[in-house]
Amino acid sequence: MAATYFDTLDWRLQMAALYAPLANAQDLQALWPDFVRAKHRLVHSHRAGIRVQDTRSPMFFDYNPALALASTIEPLDKAEPLVMDGGSDGHIRLLPFARTGELKAHLGSELTLYWFAHYGGGIFLPFKDATSGTQTYGGGRYLLDTPKSAWLGQDAQGRLRLDFNFSYFPSCAHDLRFVCPLSPPENTLPAAITAGERWPEIL
Repeated sequence: MAATYFDTLDWRLQMAALYAPLANAQDLQALWPDFVRAKHRLVHSHRAGIRVQDTRSPMFFDYNPALALASTIEPLDKAEPLVMDGGSDGHIRLLPFARTGELKAHLGSELTLYWFAHYGGGIFLPFKDATSGTQTYGGGRYLLDTPKSAWLGQDAQGRLRLDFNFSYFPSCAHDLRFVCPLSPPENTLPAAITAGERWPEIL
C-alpha cells in the first residue's frame, strides 16, 4: 500500500523527534550511537521512509571526534541565489546568507550556508569532499537541513555546531523517486571527511 499524507507527516514527526535531543545536548558523541541505530531502524521500517535497498545502509563511518567542529558565521551581502531542480517540487531557490569562519584550519576551506527561499524557509548546509564519488555519494552530503529537522544547535560560545559525524546522503542517493538539491561547487572541501554516512564496503 502506498504511503498516505498522514504517513509522510508521521515520518517527518519521527525524524524531528530523532533530532530534537541533539540541539541542546552537551555531548553529541554520547548520543551518536543511538541516533545512528534509530535512524537505520526508522528508514527500514517506516512506510513513508526512503527506499534503501541495501539493508546495511544507511551506514556511517566510526565516530571521528576530530570532525566534531563548531564555527562562527559571517553574514554575506548581495549574494546571488542558486536555482536548482527540485523534481515534482519545482525549482528550489537557495539564498547564500552566511559563511563559516573557523573551518579552514581543519578542513582546508570554509562553507556557505543557504536559506531555502520558499514557504517556511530554513537553513541548508550541503558539502562535498575528497570522499565524494568513492566512499560517499558523488553529489555530496547534507549536514544541516532545518526544514527536515536536521539541526545540531550551538555551543556555549554561540558558535554553530557542525559535527560532520551526523552528515548524511540526500534521499536521491538511495531512492531514485527523489530529485534533491546537490552541493554546489563552492562547498567542496579539499579534505576527506571520514565521518558521517558512507557507502557500505563491497564484500
